[in-house]
Amino acid sequence: MDGEVKKTIKKEIGKYLYDLVKDLYSDSGDGIRAIQEPEITSRLCQRMEDKLDGKTIDGYKFHVIAQSLPDRGPQSIEKLIGADLFFSVSLHDEDGDGFDKGIFIQAKYDDNIDIDELKKSFEKMKKTSDKKSSYVWVYTKEGIKVLSEYQAKKITGNNLNGISPRSVSSFTGRILDCYAGSHDWGIQNNTSRRSAVATKLREVRAREILDIQIEKK
Repeated sequence: MDGEVKKTIKKEIGKYLYDLVKDLYSDSGDGIRAIQEPEITSRLCQRMEDKLDGKTIDGYKFHVIAQSLPDRGPQSIEKLIGADLFFSVSLHDEDGDGFDKGIFIQAKYDDNIDIDELKKSFEKMKKTSDKKSSYVWVYTKEGIKVLSEYQAKKITGNNLNGISPRSVSSFTGRILDCYAGSHDWGIQNNTSRRSAVATKLREVRAREILDIQIEKK
């Protein structure tokens, strides 16, 4: 995949995620939100499937699958891993080049950030994976802001003041350029992709999984 196509794809994915979270974001108001983080994440994943699945961009076709884990009880393994969302991205060219990668993501509202809690979440996620595949998605009125562990450690309050997070488009670009994501946790190209996604969701025990498979037509 050449550089210009990567730019187009990262902007397209970023735009969808940006618009969806901007649309779903709920102010705390009197302390009660209309939509909590888990519901935003779930609806975001499903709407990404609705909007992107089957779409072709610059000769690359998208196959998108969103699934939720029904078991969210107090003994859920999700508590051990620390991830709300498992983001799976696969890219395959006609010549066989490409990758399969997985990313563990914790989701937070921009005014509901607890740095001690984030540190614990990163430690949990890194026990399962590594720093290249452990991130925080911060839901803001302007869309999603993405924090690495290094950036999260710079937080001094319960907000992003003084922090320069990545845009979700920039984050997507890092995945495509192989700077983010774990190959060990990628979902291998499979003729039964939905079955493979369901298996991976049970394995990682995150609350949600968003799987984006990009193939050269």
